[in-house]
Amino acid sequence: MLTVSRWAVLLSIIPVDALACATCALREPESAVRSVLLVAGLMLSPLLVVGMGVWAVRRLAREEQR
Repeated sequence: MLTVSRWAVLLSIIPVDALACATCALREPESAVRSVLLVAGLMLSPLLVVGMGVWAVRRLAREEQR
């Protein structure tokens, strides 16, 4: 009984993709343009978040001055 529960816990931790056969898990490669856009988006997203934070702080400071 104890070994069955250990197997259940082990199988629940392993991702489903690891259990799939190699043919089922294969995907066709992405295009180069799509990959470049994805990398560029991931690189620019922190700058966007920081920029929005700076904008919000400046706007709040302007409203407090009034």
